[in-house]
Amino acid sequence: MKKLRFLSVLLVSLLLIIPLEAQNRIEIVYMRWGDLKEIEIEKKIVESFNQSQNKIFVRLESAAWGAYWQQLQNRIAAGNAPDVMLISGAYFIDLASKGVFLDITDWMNKEINLKNYYYTPEVCEWNGKKYAMVRDITIGGVMYYNKDLFDKYKVRYPDWTWNWNKWLDAAKKLTIDENKDGTPEIWGLYIPTWGEGGLYPIIWSAGGEILTKDRRACVIYSNPKSLEGLKFMYDIRYKYKVCPSESFMQGLADPFMTGNFAMTTGITSFIVGYKKLPFRWGIAPIPSGPAGRHMTVNQLSLAIYSKSKYPREAWEFIKFAVGPKGQEIMGKGYQAIPALKTKTRVYFDEENIRPALKIFELYEKGQLKSLNFTPSWLEWNNMLETTLGYAWQGRVDIEKAAKTAEERVNKILKEAWDKLNK
Repeated sequence: MKKLRFLSVLLVSLLLIIPLEAQNRIEIVYMRWGDLKEIEIEKKIVESFNQSQNKIFVRLESAAWGAYWQQLQNRIAAGNAPDVMLISGAYFIDLASKGVFLDITDWMNKEINLKNYYYTPEVCEWNGKKYAMVRDITIGGVMYYNKDLFDKYKVRYPDWTWNWNKWLDAAKKLTIDENKDGTPEIWGLYIPTWGEGGLYPIIWSAGGEILTKDRRACVIYSNPKSLEGLKFMYDIRYKYKVCPSESFMQGLADPFMTGNFAMTTGITSFIVGYKKLPFRWGIAPIPSGPAGRHMTVNQLSLAIYSKSKYPREAWEFIKFAVGPKGQEIMGKGYQAIPALKTKTRVYFDEENIRPALKIFELYEKGQLKSLNFTPSWLEWNNMLETTLGYAWQGRVDIEKAAKTAEERVNKILKEAWDKLNK
């Protein structure tokens, strides 16, 4: 009798621990990375889904970027990965090729109209099958400009007619050494040396490529047009001196926020951090290079664990997250730009950032290019940026840095593809 009473008390205690709305429902686990703000918005999406029906309860788990991938790898190895997981293209091929994700091709073909979305196949598809669904979109190579500085020095705002020559001319006018000590107080321009921020768009706009079409080899040195783009990045620092060296930039997290840079390039995710800046600013597309205007497109996706006990329930949550309600919550909370086209403009609700919507027209024109995802993408991309960094710091010339970077990246790519094809 005592044992029975104890078990009854234990059962009641367990029920009290489980949220009331989760009782008598199928529970699935959704895991993602993010900062406090991102997780706060994600909780709202999850809560909205949980309140929208009474059969499925989603439990959200989160971690910082680095910890997320470590935990995910450990849980995959142990066979208890979350039912739904947020995926970056940097890891998609590595995981999809190992059978980590559930094939959702049939569900996507029957229940999702991809024409309604900005959709990058390489973050969702592998070997002709669909394993994930896009949730957001980030554009890289966006130009931010300080209107107060443009007005003060009587320079016209950038527009869609700008090319590299107009860009450089404006940067010269806006590089100001007020105390004549040889170091400008106001810099005309800053182009980040990492892929999405500026490196990739500049190389593409010069007519070059980072990798070959089959993504088996790096061509930043062997392709003359790629090298032309790198030389432009180098010359704005050391020939025209309108952009500081990376040695000067060390310790400066975001130069545009200082108010001392007239123009910088970056990604659309920066908009949130700029909303409360103490100066007026605007958004424009990156100026056209010799081969036109090219910018980056990157998307995160949602995938289902291939060993999930509740795959259909997991899919129902994904449909909600990428549907009108989930996308609106995400956009209004400035967590990310919705991939659902009818909700994209929700993110751009203020006058000074509304012009950025026009940049999305480049998507339809094929001028937004993906990030060349491959197996071991993070490894070779880090190697590329680190090796080129010696040139950006002024320690070696750009041709030598590019040659060395290409050789090192090619070694990583060969090993990655060979391993994948075994």
